[in-house]
Amino acid sequence: MLHTKTLSPMLTNYIKIALRNLWRHQLYSLINIGGLAVGIAVSLLILLYVVHEHSYDRFHPNADRTVRLSARMKRESMDINSMSLALSVTDRIRRQVPQVEVMTRLISGDWQGKDVVQYRNTPLYVKGLYYAEPSFFDLFNFQMKQGDGRKALSRPQTVILTETLAKNLFGQEDPMGKTLMFNQKHPLEVAGVMQDLPSNTIFSFPLLISASTFNTIADEWQRKNGAAGETFMRLSSTEDIKTIASFINKHISLSDDPKEKITAYTVPITQQHLSPDGGSSATAYVSTFFWVGLSVLLLALINYMNLTTARATIRAKEVGMRKALGGSRGALIWQFFTESTLLSALAFGLGISLLIVAKTPFMTFINTTLDDSFLWHPYFIGTVVSVFIISILLAGSYPALLLSGFAPLNVLKGHFTRTDRFGVRRTLVVFQFVLSGGLIFCTLVVQRQLNHMQTKDLGLSTERVMGISMAGPLAKNYASFRNEIRQQSGVQHVAAGGLAIFDGGFNIWSAKTAAIKSPITLLGMSVDNEFIETLQLHWKLPPHGKAAKYTVISQTAAKELGIAKNPIGQSVSLGEQQKEVAGVLDDFFLTSVKNTVNPIILFVGPDTSRNNAEFGGTFYIRFHKQANLLKQVATLEGIFHKYAPEMPFKYYFLDEAFNNLFQVEQRLANVLNLLTNIAILIACLGLFGLAAFTAEQRTKEIGVRKVLGASVASIVTLLSKDFLKLVLIAIVIASPIAWWAMNRWLQDFAYKIDIEWWMFALVGLLAVGITLLTVSFQSIKAALTNPVKSLRSE
Repeated sequence: MLHTKTLSPMLTNYIKIALRNLWRHQLYSLINIGGLAVGIAVSLLILLYVVHEHSYDRFHPNADRTVRLSARMKRESMDINSMSLALSVTDRIRRQVPQVEVMTRLISGDWQGKDVVQYRNTPLYVKGLYYAEPSFFDLFNFQMKQGDGRKALSRPQTVILTETLAKNLFGQEDPMGKTLMFNQKHPLEVAGVMQDLPSNTIFSFPLLISASTFNTIADEWQRKNGAAGETFMRLSSTEDIKTIASFINKHISLSDDPKEKITAYTVPITQQHLSPDGGSSATAYVSTFFWVGLSVLLLALINYMNLTTARATIRAKEVGMRKALGGSRGALIWQFFTESTLLSALAFGLGISLLIVAKTPFMTFINTTLDDSFLWHPYFIGTVVSVFIISILLAGSYPALLLSGFAPLNVLKGHFTRTDRFGVRRTLVVFQFVLSGGLIFCTLVVQRQLNHMQTKDLGLSTERVMGISMAGPLAKNYASFRNEIRQQSGVQHVAAGGLAIFDGGFNIWSAKTAAIKSPITLLGMSVDNEFIETLQLHWKLPPHGKAAKYTVISQTAAKELGIAKNPIGQSVSLGEQQKEVAGVLDDFFLTSVKNTVNPIILFVGPDTSRNNAEFGGTFYIRFHKQANLLKQVATLEGIFHKYAPEMPFKYYFLDEAFNNLFQVEQRLANVLNLLTNIAILIACLGLFGLAAFTAEQRTKEIGVRKVLGASVASIVTLLSKDFLKLVLIAIVIASPIAWWAMNRWLQDFAYKIDIEWWMFALVGLLAVGITLLTVSFQSIKAALTNPVKSLRSE
């Protein structure tokens, strides 16, 4: 038993011995500390992201009792999940549901980001704004930089800006009390400036307008369809979260339309971000990232244990002497744990430094925003401390138990065995390459699936097609603006539509024909009569004649409407409207190719563009192949400002927008690519260290073999074959596990690749090649050593 008085000198002695060993064996110290530091830095980066995603909106007061009220609607054939409820319904809930302590509603502005705020000569597009009630600040803990949030939203014609938007509009000028213009028509008084929203919140609005202003400044479509709000409630207790939805469904009428069936449900605000209907791209991959990050940490810890136990023989005599002089096993365990703690602390210090340096590039790499202040958040600090303790326990436990268990009599007599008696070290090497090989395979599959989706035939051409947002003033000058664009030498075609393709561009229609019993859901869009040629859609059955206005459907729409055999002239009911099918197009995508192609209906007309300009339509411009796109964009911006001088020029390219639909998959591919490379690096560091140690331990054997005529190739084979066996075993184990995981992942895609045999072969070849490259350096070095020198050394 260790007494307190002797603990301090012993601890000092242990640290001195540990530092001496680290300095004496610099190569192994560098591999151990460097490999563990890289593993810690990478795993903490991943865990930083994971903890951040789980921390959303937990900083609000009473967040555990705050919920979002949403609804499931069944309207004819359509099942719709809506995060908005009619204000009249939530008024009834506020009056009649006693469990609700505080309620606030947010009415969404233009979801396409075509609202404009302007101060003097600085116009800016804003996306995701809300009309908010004063109770917003009773429920949510967003900090004001200037003004009182509740008071600011209590008056009409007032607005609260986020700090960044205020700086972009006003520069160094004090914005309080100033008037800005909203959509060039409505003056709003700046009544407050809010600190920029933290990265761990579901909200992302640039400004809040007082809810009492909605009916004054909202456009006609919004006033007709927007009398609904996203509803948040603070309940009396956490127990109410389980029962409040059923209480509302039982006692409150949620719709005045008998054809519409609405069921309310709630999601706790702390779970909204990662809930299935939360809309977060992180939802599917947070747990994946967690396990991958943990795997990298395990790889680094395994390296430490392998190299420490492999070098156990060097310390065998030290252990035997200490035991012979009366040292207890407990004291030896304490010594080796002290050494592992010191090494882990050094690696942790280096790992934290790497984390701080790599945080911003890494978050940019995976397309995620994360505040610097989150590094000091209690959640993440707790994670760091936990990883540190786990690292010490895992890294120090097996080496300490192994080294302290040496029998002093056997060691001092020279009978100590140098073999890995229980195969633990070999098992750990296999485990390392199971993880590394699995990561290589998963990376290969994810990257191929991503390429498969990005290169799939869309049924339309996105190459060299630019979309320009139609600002309000363009409605008055539509023909002149369109004609001037057409006159540009690099422009091949110009068309227009009511919405932006691959950027939120489609409406949903419930459609029925006499041939089917239940309505189906169509994606619909209003376009002009040049749209089909500009986007290079293909006709299955072109229309006869040249009508000014006509309706066309896609091939899948014709099948689902039951009119595939004779679609031309068939009548399609769209609610109260009747449309006659004039033509059929080959299938094409308006959304991501992760799902099956949707049935689509297009309403074609010559004046569609001009009509939609008032409501934020989109011009589609196809450029010639030889056109200089940068020059063309600059030219079009000049033409745009000629007709809309006070509006920002907003454009996008369809191919870029299409690729942006795969941000989740691209993020996963990026992370797996990075972590696979790091996992291989860590595994190679471990193999390098083990190979160097093996060569060192077999120096005399190699010398004797060379004296007896052994070739360099035979010695390299001798030293490499054991490692190759372990890697091949690892690949055999990893292959079915990786196949199962990737096969499950691929089930989420309508159009997916096949997992083929050559993928396993490629992973095996890569693993073998990496092993040979790593081990052969030490093997060749040992094989080329002068045998006289090998046999003479002690």
